[in-house]
Amino acid sequence: MNTLDERLANRLHDIVDGEPGSVPPVGALLERGRRARRRRTTTLVGATCALLALGVATAATVATTPAPGRPGVTAEASPPEPASPAIRLVSALTASENISYRMRLINSGPQGLTYEGAFDPRTATGYVRVAQDDSVMTELLINGTRYEGAEPPRGKLPADKDGPGETYGRYGQYPGRYDRLSLYGDGNSVLGAAAPDPAALFTALKSANATISENPDGTLHFGYTTSDKVGSTTTSGDVTLDRDGRIAKVALTGSWQTTAKGRLDKGTFSSTLELFDYGVTVTVKRPTDVVKVKK
Repeated sequence: MNTLDERLANRLHDIVDGEPGSVPPVGALLERGRRARRRRTTTLVGATCALLALGVATAATVATTPAPGRPGVTAEASPPEPASPAIRLVSALTASENISYRMRLINSGPQGLTYEGAFDPRTATGYVRVAQDDSVMTELLINGTRYEGAEPPRGKLPADKDGPGETYGRYGQYPGRYDRLSLYGDGNSVLGAAAPDPAALFTALKSANATISENPDGTLHFGYTTSDKVGSTTTSGDVTLDRDGRIAKVALTGSWQTTAKGRLDKGTFSSTLELFDYGVTVTVKRPTDVVKVKK
């Protein structure tokens, strides 16, 4: 599918069944689609496709031909219902896909790391860096080819790590083709999915059986719980949109417990993903010191 309306219609099939007795507010949804489409392309007209995919039709005014001797009757359709939180999220995610952006992922805690980078999904080109005390771990993606290496630390090297170590500026080139960055996650988690591809967030939430609602301030909220034989994790998050209706921030918090070590361990976590500068030009230069990695 190529048009924004077609992608919206396709994703609506995933959420309409979860809202008993409801009909998607097509009028409000298509207006979001038109606004986003005008920002991204002026050549695609897909409203009809969305209507066909949803199996519904709307009209601003329905006029009937007056019978002889009877006055004309004009019936106006009632205003569309406000879009549900799930549909708002689908609309925002659809507007956030297939466009380049910068990202920042901040993990909490004393060992928390901050990842910064940029990515263009159309060319599979981007980078992400995470500063550590002894190096800056770096991943480069150039037209689908992945390179991973380390650059010198931004500060003074710690005394306990001063000495022979890895070669700064040397990168491993991995075989195969890749369509997303991976240094900060494999894409299976909610944040791991959203960082390389904002539009993948809904798929990740759907697979986690998350509930989606709206906060009083208009931001979107989600929550879900996962469990296995030794423990469980409860996660909640808030999604903020930018002025163009795209994903701007995903703030995640949660708690976990496990008996994997024969005792009950508990903890909490939080992470914040920021996406910004949509449409930025992403250019990555191939490193000069490259060693091919064999799998």
